[in-house]
Amino acid sequence: MVSNAAGNIAERYRLIRGFYGGAVSLEALLVMASLSTVIIYLYSADVLVAAAVFAAFLGSTALLNRVVAFFLGIKCPSYTSRRLDSLSVVETGVVFAGIMLSALLRWFSLAAAVVVLAASAATSVFLSYSVRRAIGYRIHPLLAALLSTPPMLLNTLTLQAFLGNWAKALQISFTSFLVGVVSLEIVRHLIDLSKPIQGIRPFRLLQAFLASLLSGYSRELEELMMRLGNEDRVGCELFVLRRVGKPSVALVVSDIHPGPFRAVGSSMFPAILANKLAEKGFQPLVLKGLSSHEKNLANIELSEKVAEKIAEEAEWLEKNGAYFSEARSPWRTIFNGVSSLSLNIADREVVVLTLNPQPMEDLPPEVLPPNHTGRKIVVDSHNSFSDNLKNLDNATIEKIRTFLTNSSEHKPLPLSRMRVGYARTVPSDVGPSDGIGAGGVSCILFEVNGVKSSLVVADANNAMPWVRGVLQQVARENGCVDTELCTTDTHMVNAVSLGGRGYHPLGEAISTERLKTLFDELHKRAASDLADADAAHKSVTLENVKVFSDFLDVVSQAVSFGVRAYRVAALVAPLLAMGLATLLL
Repeated sequence: MVSNAAGNIAERYRLIRGFYGGAVSLEALLVMASLSTVIIYLYSADVLVAAAVFAAFLGSTALLNRVVAFFLGIKCPSYTSRRLDSLSVVETGVVFAGIMLSALLRWFSLAAAVVVLAASAATSVFLSYSVRRAIGYRIHPLLAALLSTPPMLLNTLTLQAFLGNWAKALQISFTSFLVGVVSLEIVRHLIDLSKPIQGIRPFRLLQAFLASLLSGYSRELEELMMRLGNEDRVGCELFVLRRVGKPSVALVVSDIHPGPFRAVGSSMFPAILANKLAEKGFQPLVLKGLSSHEKNLANIELSEKVAEKIAEEAEWLEKNGAYFSEARSPWRTIFNGVSSLSLNIADREVVVLTLNPQPMEDLPPEVLPPNHTGRKIVVDSHNSFSDNLKNLDNATIEKIRTFLTNSSEHKPLPLSRMRVGYARTVPSDVGPSDGIGAGGVSCILFEVNGVKSSLVVADANNAMPWVRGVLQQVARENGCVDTELCTTDTHMVNAVSLGGRGYHPLGEAISTERLKTLFDELHKRAASDLADADAAHKSVTLENVKVFSDFLDVVSQAVSFGVRAYRVAALVAPLLAMGLATLLL
């Protein structure tokens, strides 16, 4: 499914991204400290006050950030000195702009200069406190507020230079500080009251999400997902292809959805399962069955347990399964925009469906016809991406259901001995940021009656439509009469980049030539690995497994509402601070 929620949430917090290079932040802070010191000295003619401004500027930003990162870094990994330096540039930049403007206004009106300083301080505190609260999941609000006091300190020193009255300067600055903090807390309270998610406060979910996104600390997020989840049945169709003189191939068609992002939940499940199977001596091939975001596993520990159980079942099946030594050649069926490559394995029909070149997303179980039997196992190839498609519409689901209803279970093809070859690679030059997960890319080659067909599976979240065409060309050049491209729909590639979609489908960030080379190498290795094979099948079902639906879209909606409220508060806070400063003068 095309879910931009993770990227959209992160996009709302651009400040967490930081500048490229910590030196840039430090240079910016040094420049602002120097200019502010000069301005204060020109107005106060007090060397001590000017020196205090310089020391306060750097001490309350660069130095404080390193102290905070050192002492709080373990408790809150998102509090890095680099990230806090970037935040300091923003918060002090707002105050610095206020100092510059008030210095000009001071020539005409002291009151105008003071209210501008109050407005800039309130705005700065509002911005800095909101970010510290959002990324400080395990930080007490009072501590986050205390760490947001640098704008108040700088504002106090500037007001003292203008007013020559420490009490008045402190009074106005502290009032502006309170306005910034209270405004953010009001916004947070409104979000939590108006957009609760199954009894859990959206702001808490957002904090846990950002902790996972920014620092990889996902325990709290997965604990919340356990609370949001429910127990359900999950399962897979398991095939073992036992080969003469070669390791057995374990082919799995799973209904577990690999989401929601990065290493959270079951996002890495295809790669985890592949590795578990490999540890037990199998050559793994993990395919996406009919599933939706309601079948995300609640945490990565559960993913490990489920994968281990399936791998144990594969061991049992290899030793005790009922094997079929003959099979029919794979065959292609095309009707009304739906295409399938059917594989006859262990007296079952594995139907690999695609809508390519039309866009496709998660195939739900609803595509199965009412009279569906377990002998026909449907694979979602997930190989034709479009930003314009989020879910399959009812018409498309009905079209696929009709296709499956009308396609005969067995084609009139002769049975013959089957040969199977296998190859897998985890490229070192491309990774999650390019759209390929830890499972890499696999190729299985079938040869029946001298006719070769292949199936290539990439640990990716969908693929650009043209990638399938590249594969078809390479497969033909390697003697295959047919082929199909599949992706696992892994979400470990999701939210790798902040903002927008947050991930790359296969082919968007990898060149055509690189894909051609990759597919060609896999086909050649699989062809050299061909061996006689027989196959056994088993359905594996696990009861009472904790799963959860994808809550990020709901959180994203809450964040969108919050952003609107946030913008209103960002306008109201400085106006309120200006009014209060006028009363306090």
